[in-house]
Amino acid sequence: MDKVSDKYPKIEIAAIGALAGEITSLASIFDDGCFSLVELNNDTIGLCGGINTFARSKSALQRIEPVVIAISKANWQTKVPVSFSDNPKFPFVKFAHVNYQHGDYPPTFCLSRENIDDWYAEHTLKEYVELVAQWLRDAAKGKLMKITENDEFEPQRIHNVDQMLMRATYMDSLLENHKEASCDLYSIVVIADLPLAYGCEQNKEIKGNAIGVRLFAGCDKVDDTWYARYPSTLGELLTFINERDYPLDLEKIRGAVIEETEYIYFQIALLRPVRIIGKNTRINYLCFRAKVHDVINNNGAAPIEEITIWDFTDYDSAKYLSQTPDSIFIKRICILGCGAVGSKIAYHLFRSGISFLELVDNDKLMPHNMCRHALSSYKPGSFLSNKAEAIKKSLTDMFYGMPQCPEAYDEDALEHLTPERLNKIDIIIDATASVHVMYGLDAISFPNKTRIVRVALSEGGDVGVTYLGIDSKQPLADYYMEILRASLSNDQVYRWLSSERKNSTEDIRVGEGCHSNTMRISDDTISAHSALMSSAIRHIYEGKQYNRILLSFAHRDFPGSMQSCKLPVMPYLQFACANDTSWTVRIPQDLLDEIHLKAKIAGQKENGGYLFGHIDHKRRVIYPLIHYMPRDSKGTKSGFRLGTGGLKDFKNKINQRSIGQMEYIGDWHSHPACSLDMSTIDISTCYADVLPQLKSGIGLCVITKTNDTKFFLLTR
Repeated sequence: MDKVSDKYPKIEIAAIGALAGEITSLASIFDDGCFSLVELNNDTIGLCGGINTFARSKSALQRIEPVVIAISKANWQTKVPVSFSDNPKFPFVKFAHVNYQHGDYPPTFCLSRENIDDWYAEHTLKEYVELVAQWLRDAAKGKLMKITENDEFEPQRIHNVDQMLMRATYMDSLLENHKEASCDLYSIVVIADLPLAYGCEQNKEIKGNAIGVRLFAGCDKVDDTWYARYPSTLGELLTFINERDYPLDLEKIRGAVIEETEYIYFQIALLRPVRIIGKNTRINYLCFRAKVHDVINNNGAAPIEEITIWDFTDYDSAKYLSQTPDSIFIKRICILGCGAVGSKIAYHLFRSGISFLELVDNDKLMPHNMCRHALSSYKPGSFLSNKAEAIKKSLTDMFYGMPQCPEAYDEDALEHLTPERLNKIDIIIDATASVHVMYGLDAISFPNKTRIVRVALSEGGDVGVTYLGIDSKQPLADYYMEILRASLSNDQVYRWLSSERKNSTEDIRVGEGCHSNTMRISDDTISAHSALMSSAIRHIYEGKQYNRILLSFAHRDFPGSMQSCKLPVMPYLQFACANDTSWTVRIPQDLLDEIHLKAKIAGQKENGGYLFGHIDHKRRVIYPLIHYMPRDSKGTKSGFRLGTGGLKDFKNKINQRSIGQMEYIGDWHSHPACSLDMSTIDISTCYADVLPQLKSGIGLCVITKTNDTKFFLLTR
């Protein structure tokens, strides 16, 4: 049998120097251990041998297929070899993973879907030759595309890149499930002096200088044929289309032609059995261009051009590339505050395919915003424009041909949240860094479906704080109480609060805006926090669902370091004080459960402990957060005396670890044998012993049984 390598001079192995030992070790891969060498050029030798493909009678390949592996004599360790069949009649047209003919060599085997240079950097020459053998064996079995093994379908090869069509692709996900065959026309603009055209299949109004014809045979007609030979004339193209039952309507096309029309682009949608490599749908296209007068005159002999299709990124492909979960893809998200953090989150979400965004901000862009805002370039005349409107314009221009999904509102954050809008919103992101807005959100009654997210920076920007509210009924103020509780045992949180107190003489409030031109925070630090926040939001519907806090700590170990931790947020129970309903108690459920358990364990004897927590005087809310039960306490059936063992040290620890934000707020004790009302002794003890110890003159007397509890306000 004649071979491709016959035209090259044969050489002896001794003539290739140091490479000889490496070549000898490859003999076992070839049939009968036999190989020969030819000189392809001054630097390259051809390693020739037969590979046993184990092909059966119906295979397109022979049982022993001759191959040539072109190896650089001088740089074989770093320069990737190429491989091709030594059989001049090799059936390349039947296989997808084949590179087109380049230079003097025939078409070469495509051995890796990753960059072959990167693959070879980590593999040996022997592994490369073994990969060639495996390619041939897969080809013999028809398994170059392993459809039954969750493989994806190879896109049709492009023979040339002389002409390109850029198109918006978001219709493909709809098309692959469309039962009816279709012949859709749309407007295409061919750019003068460039081999480039662009179009959007949603644009039915023909006003460009070309017409796009998208043909689809219906989702019941799956096409698994690998097309190796493409039509080259208009007649061959029309035959190709008709033989495959595409509903081509030439009269419709001719009727759509306008004076400016120069070309007709025939875009054939191939519906594959599985998703196409690099795409989120099963649709691959063949595209050809014909001159309009040839189509009108039905000139079958007229030449046509093959067109390379490049897809504009759309929401669906952005979702695919970003691995955005389906659970959030079509949710409506309202972002309150479009400053540094809010704008970056908006961009992250939008680039992830999440398009239903409401952007709300009544602030204006100022020159200093450019140092850390997602909008990175604005001319002087653009300043003083609304931040939300500016972001909307930028996002709208991001994906060509997409519906105008982002909405912008130059409004106050809380005034925007009307009942009508709340019924449509799935997630609210508070990026205002405003305590006023946080408490305003706590006052709103949200639909059960609503998720509340609050994002902010703290400690001069080195700490990112994300509240993820799955249960929108739980106030955001509870989240900060959980941070205080965590500070008692979590060194990361304690260090943060301790550092934050140094920056402020006021009580710590989680949330710093980046709106001030005096605030010094680098853009990369804000971006790092915002990226983690966005990722958490994208996965808010995934996994176990519960309220939680995510903290990110930048530059703790060294500049550029980033650590993160997660804090669960316990459910809180709310009670009105029995003797003054203008005051409310919010207590973590796990703390109240523990108090009930301690009361139950004590049985018929009274039991009790000291309460420590936080008091919000403005809103008249008392938060018991932790309790302490000294070992020297004594309880009887009719009385209880709280001990003091270890109390001083416990108080000091609470004060230190919470940076003075948790304090002694009263006592609790059980009434196993009588009512939950305060007895005369309880009243006397509270006024004589408890009230004098209360830092702010406000506290609680808590009386409990194993399943019921009353809270009494203590005040001077």
